[in-house]
Amino acid sequence: MSFCRTSICILLLLFASAHAFGQSATDQINKATKHLNSKQKFKLEYKMTKGQEIRWSVEHVASTKAHIAGDKEETSSRTKSTKFWNVSSVDTIGNMTFVHSIESVDMWQQVGEAEPITYNSDTDKDAPVEFESVVEKIGKPLAVIRVSPSGQVVDRKSSLEQARFGVGDITIPLPADSIGIGHKWYVPSTLTAKDEDGRTQQLKTRLHYELARVKLPNAYISFRTEVLTPIQSEKIKSQIMQQMTKGYIVFDIERGLPIHKEIEWDEKVQGYEGPDSLLNYVGKMTEKLIDGKTTKLLPQNGSSSNEKFSEKVSAATVIKPRNGKPIMRK
Repeated sequence: MSFCRTSICILLLLFASAHAFGQSATDQINKATKHLNSKQKFKLEYKMTKGQEIRWSVEHVASTKAHIAGDKEETSSRTKSTKFWNVSSVDTIGNMTFVHSIESVDMWQQVGEAEPITYNSDTDKDAPVEFESVVEKIGKPLAVIRVSPSGQVVDRKSSLEQARFGVGDITIPLPADSIGIGHKWYVPSTLTAKDEDGRTQQLKTRLHYELARVKLPNAYISFRTEVLTPIQSEKIKSQIMQQMTKGYIVFDIERGLPIHKEIEWDEKVQGYEGPDSLLNYVGKMTEKLIDGKTTKLLPQNGSSSNEKFSEKVSAATVIKPRNGKPIMRK
């Protein structure tokens, strides 16, 4: 997206004024450019073509620590997978239909001090019993999904229950109109949990999105989960902690696809099973578009609402080789 002639004139005037007042011309131009970018509008929409094959590399690392009545248990896991979309059609109004599947997985899991279990679909013939339900779905269509250019799911055909990790739907819901930096939008949702007396409660939540910055061709979208229903029960908090997320998405405006996504979890609940109980969940999920291109991303700090986003979890999560233990420490 290029500036208009008026914008160029403003930059030239600022360049001249920088000399006049003895200020740095580069600083003045950068400041003016930033100001002009803040006034620009950007159209974010999905763009897929019939026959297109799209793949993402996905990695999810998590650790859960539970302390109840003096007993302690820690569960750690790491899953690497390749997510595959095969675009079957695009209709006259731009709705795109694709088949969603998982091409490969590499899984690691350890409960307490037990021997870790692993499975790699590319190298291992047989899978441990714990992973069989996942392995039988590899390479098979999991869902046929139709989405609008704005990322709204128009139709979904799937025999699988949709996983709930607080990360939204399979696509990112995008505003229908062009938006500027700082624009916010929300996607409502409802979570279900039971309190200490076994009563089911409905919790109103929403995903809060914001266009944090744009460095063409990439738009940086931050997001976080917000719970709108007041929660007094620690029991309920323990059931929704895996759906309390924050992160960011890098959306390539020209290609019309998300090319990078990072999500983190860092939740702690005290007293969910009595006064001496503690539950701590820490995790991170990363998705990267596989296209053979190297994309230099902006650091997620500064004025972005997800300041120091990756720094905290990166310090808490250390991944050893495949047959080693993923150490997640506080």
